Amino acid sequence: MPENKIWPVEEMVHEDEFTDRVELLRELDQWVAAIRRMGATSTALIAPRRIGKTVLLDRLVNTVFFKPEYQVAPFYFKMTREKRTLREFLLEYATTFFRQYLAYCEQDPVLFGQDTTMEELLDYRTDHKAAIMAKEYIQRFVHRYTHHGDEDALIHWDAFIRVPERLGSHSGTRVAVIIDEFQDMQFSIYNMPKELMDAKDRSDGYGAIRLANTFDRQAQSRKAPMLVSGSAVTMVFRTVMGGPLGGRFGFKYIKPLSVPDGAALLHTTLKYYAPDKKVTPELALYASAQTGGHPYYLYCLAISECEGKSFRSREDIDRIIRYEIENGKIYGFWRTHFDNNRDLINQDDDTELGKKIIYYFTRYNNQPVDTKAIADKLGVPKKAVAKKIEKLYAADLVYRSAERFYTFNDICLMRFIKFVYEQDLEGVDEVDLSQQGLLNTMKGKFLEMATEVSMLKFNREQLPGAWFGKQGELEVPLFQYVRTQTVKAAASPAYQIDLLGREEKEDRVWLCECKYTRKPMGMAQVEKLEAAVRVFRQQLEEERQPVPEVRFWLISTGGFTDEVLGLAGSREDMYASDYDGINSIFKRFGSNYSIPLFAENEKRT
Repeated sequence: MPENKIWPVEEMVHEDEFTDRVELLRELDQWVAAIRRMGATSTALIAPRRIGKTVLLDRLVNTVFFKPEYQVAPFYFKMTREKRTLREFLLEYATTFFRQYLAYCEQDPVLFGQDTTMEELLDYRTDHKAAIMAKEYIQRFVHRYTHHGDEDALIHWDAFIRVPERLGSHSGTRVAVIIDEFQDMQFSIYNMPKELMDAKDRSDGYGAIRLANTFDRQAQSRKAPMLVSGSAVTMVFRTVMGGPLGGRFGFKYIKPLSVPDGAALLHTTLKYYAPDKKVTPELALYASAQTGGHPYYLYCLAISECEGKSFRSREDIDRIIRYEIENGKIYGFWRTHFDNNRDLINQDDDTELGKKIIYYFTRYNNQPVDTKAIADKLGVPKKAVAKKIEKLYAADLVYRSAERFYTFNDICLMRFIKFVYEQDLEGVDEVDLSQQGLLNTMKGKFLEMATEVSMLKFNREQLPGAWFGKQGELEVPLFQYVRTQTVKAAASPAYQIDLLGREEKEDRVWLCECKYTRKPMGMAQVEKLEAAVRVFRQQLEEERQPVPEVRFWLISTGGFTDEVLGLAGSREDMYASDYDGINSIFKRFGSNYSIPLFAENEKRT
C-alpha cells in the first residue's frame, strides 16, 4: 500500500507493521466479493483483546474500497461506549452509511472519512446511478428526521436498519455492513429524551435499549450481510448467539500470530520504536515464542521502558517480559481488566479458595480447563471449581467451545495472574510458566513452520522456478489447508508427512519433506517420502475416497546430493528447494529476516 495514496480509513500502524493475517484477510475479501451474488452470510469475528481485529478491519475496508468491480460498498461503523440518545445515534449511523456509500460509488476516499452533514451529502455532485438513488434515500430520511422527535426514534431506526439492503437491491451496488465493538450497542444507546437520559447514573448501561437485538432481520440479509466484531469475546458471543440474533451468525476466530510471523513483527516494531536496538532472528523467535506470538505484547517489548533494555540474549528478553508483566504496559492492561471485572473475579464465599482456583487455572494455557484436576488438587468439590470458572468466563478470561472451557492462548496473561496471586497464597505448588523448552522444540521444527506459514499465503503468484529447482517461472497454488499428517494403511507402518497441502481448486496435494540440517538431502529421505505417498494413496483407496494428484516438494537447508537433483530435475511432479530457495520464498511472503540455522541443526543428520 503506497504511502502517498489517500486511504478511506486512517490505519493505526505503519504499512509494514501489519503482519501476517494474509489468509484471514483473503477470506474476508472473498466474503465481501460474494455479496454481489448473494453468497455471503453474516459473520462474527471472535478475538481476545488487543489481538489486532480493528487493524484487520481497517485493512479490509481499505482493500475492498478500491475494488469497484465488486459492486459492494463497505459500510464501516466503529461503535463507541459514548452515551447518547437513540435519535442522536440514528443520525450518526445514517450519516456514516450514506457518506461511505457515496464515497464508494465515486471512489472518493476523502469523503469516506470526512465529517459531513446530511445537507452537504445532498449537495454532493455525482452522476453514478447508485449514488443518485442514495441521495433520494437521504432526502426521505432528512424529511422524516426533521419532522419528528424522540417519540419516532425507535420506529425510524427499525425502518432505517433495512435501508442498506433495500438500496443495494434497487441500485445493484450491494453493502457489506461492518460494525466494530458490536456488543457496545447493548449498553450505550437510550430511547428517551436527553434530559431523562442524563437524569440518572447510566455508567452500567441502566435503561439502555438492547440495540444489537434490532438487527435480527438485517443479520439474515444476503444483499447487505453483517460482519461484526468486538474485544469482549464472551459478550460478543452471547450477543450474536443468544436472543433474537441466535443462529444468524457464523464465526471466524482471530488467533495470535505464528511464531515466525511474530518474530517478523518484532523486527519491524524495533525499526520504528527502538531503532537503536537490534535483535537476531533466533532471539526474535525466542521473544515471539515467549509471548505466544501476541502482537500487542511484542509491541510492548519494542516500546518497553525497562531500564537497560536490550535484546542481545534470552536473559535480556526474559527481563523485559518480566518487567512488562509486573510493571509495564502488559501489567497496566490486565490490571485494568481485572479491576473492571472485580465483582466476577475476586468476590467469593471463600476468598482464599477463589484465589487458589485462579492460580492453578494458569497451568492450562490454550488448553481445556480440567476442573476435576483442580478440585482434586485443592480437595474441594468439582462444583466449587466449575462455579469459579463460570465467573472467569463472564469476565472474559476463558472461552467456551463444545461445552468445555478453554483458556486463551495467552501465556503473558497466565504469568500476570501468577504474579498477582502467588505472593498472597501459601501452601500451593509452584506453576512453571517459563516455557524454556519451547524454543528447543521449535528449533527442530522451524523449517516446517516457516514453510507452512509461507504456503498458507500462496495465492497463485508466479515465482522464479529456480526457488523450486526448476527453469523459468512456477505458479504456486492457493491452498485450502496445510498441516502435518500421519498416514497409515491396513497393512502398513505409519508415516508422518512433514507437511501436506491441499489445493483450493484442483484435486491435487503437495507433500513436503523438510530437512533442517547442513547435510545434503539424499535418496533415503526421498524414498521415505515416496513410501509415505504410497501409503497415503492406499489409505484413501481403503476408505473409498478419491485419490488426488500428488506433487512432491523436497526442502533442505543443506541442499541435495547430485542423485536427488537429477531425479527432481527429470520429474515434473517433484520440486527441490535448497536454503536459498526456501529462504527466498519465506521472505517473498512476509518475512523480514532469514531462516536461521541453529547450532542444533548442524548436529542433526
